[in-house]
Amino acid sequence: MNIATPAFESARVLDGYVRLRFLPALFGDDFMRAENNVCLYASRYLTDYDGGVWDFAQLPSGGGFMKPASEETWRFVNPENHSDVRLSSEAAGIVITSLVLNHRSWMYDRHDDTELCALYCRRHLQLTDYTFAHPEAAAIFAALD
Repeated sequence: MNIATPAFESARVLDGYVRLRFLPALFGDDFMRAENNVCLYASRYLTDYDGGVWDFAQLPSGGGFMKPASEETWRFVNPENHSDVRLSSEAAGIVITSLVLNHRSWMYDRHDDTELCALYCRRHLQLTDYTFAHPEAAAIFAALD
């Protein structure tokens, strides 16, 4: 039985013109609304967040996430699940993007858009798989629980 922890391969932060293709690839035709949701969720759950520049990170296995461009530590507070954790910029981006992917997949499932629902489910699964090997996996899953 192999019980070794998988090696962690970091996501690649995109720059230049590649950034222009990231959001449509991640969120499909819904990318403008989804990007807005990321900013709204950040303002709701990240204390001291008041807007700013976001980086786009591409996962080694496909998919990706948005993350605050600053490398500061963020406090994530969600009274609905009693989570109050400190997260790196990358971990905060994973949590916020994951919440948006989950929310929008449910929304499109209920509105009979199977194509977008399937895309959001696939992107959420890719992000979850990435998170399992992430150094901050425990804090990320505590925030998402």
